[in-house]
Amino acid sequence: MKVLSPEKVFAQYRDEVTPYEPILKRKYTITHSDMTAELFVFIAENYAEDQTTKIRDEVRIVWEKWQEGLALVGSVIVDDFDIKGISPIRNKIFYNEMPTALQALRQADRFLFMNRPELDETPVLIHFISNNPEFDKIYDFGQIGIYK
Repeated sequence: MKVLSPEKVFAQYRDEVTPYEPILKRKYTITHSDMTAELFVFIAENYAEDQTTKIRDEVRIVWEKWQEGLALVGSVIVDDFDIKGISPIRNKIFYNEMPTALQALRQADRFLFMNRPELDETPVLIHFISNNPEFDKIYDFGQIGIYK
């Protein structure tokens, strides 16, 4: 896993979300700039629709109750009728870059994790959404704490 430069990560809290609460209403929209390699993490009660583009290369993640605890459950759109691009290429890029996106989430919301260190044990499950069954899968990216 490549090391993420913290100075390349920008967080923005929206709605009623603060660095410490709430947890279950917390949704993350992770976007990036191809020009600057900066990552933008919007932390809010709703996804940051104003930050998405027609390319649909954002990562969306939400806290959910799962088994006896919590999980970070997310999605990316590999393809659909409105998305241009080659599914195998988009799938590979999303899969290879997901650790960077998760590092950005962990860095952007570091105050929550410092205040609640047990949250580092939260599993991360990401649905790669595709019309093609070969790419429509849910991946387990381990616990969020590995992305410190």
